[in-house]
Amino acid sequence: MVYRALGTCSNTIQQTLELAFVSFEVSGQQWAYETRQVASYPYTEEWQNRLEGAASLAAIDYMQLHVDYGHLIGNIAKLFINDQQLDYQVQLIAVAGHSGLYSTSTKINHQLGDGAAVAAITGINVVSDFKNINLALGGRTIPIVNHAEKILTVLEPAAYKESIAAAFFAVLRWREENNFFSADTGAERDSIGGAVWVGQEW
Repeated sequence: MVYRALGTCSNTIQQTLELAFVSFEVSGQQWAYETRQVASYPYTEEWQNRLEGAASLAAIDYMQLHVDYGHLIGNIAKLFINDQQLDYQVQLIAVAGHSGLYSTSTKINHQLGDGAAVAAITGINVVSDFKNINLALGGRTIPIVNHAEKILTVLEPAAYKESIAAAFFAVLRWREENNFFSADTGAERDSIGGAVWVGQEW
């Protein structure tokens, strides 16, 4: 079975949104992948300032930022698909988002980037909010890259490995397979992380 997913994530060091279009093929329990197209889109100065100040915003302003950033991701994903001539090839979009709020003690983890907005703009099914169920089960967050590399080995190109890992986590979620493991996170049980936003049926 072959899956074609577009992974998106925020690179806080480079101040960019990173995208990686990846094909995944599974045969039995063996996974293989091919990174087909990648791109980085720099944030404007306005967006850099908005994202950096997210944690200090009032609740209503924070939620507005969440929605606005989802629209930004959706529009950039649509631009990427058009530029790379990937119409009707992308089956699934993964939104790893931008870390807005995180507290281990209170189990709060929120990634900016409204998955519903991305699905509405692109017309493609979206998976977002990967880590919440694992935290609710008492687990700690681990970089999704760590688990992806256990299955896919080294993710290449290295500069886009978080986007590639996000795309893989979205595929596992779509297949309803566990993508967080209690042995790694300390959670009560293994879990399937990711909220699904339906853009269209495929």
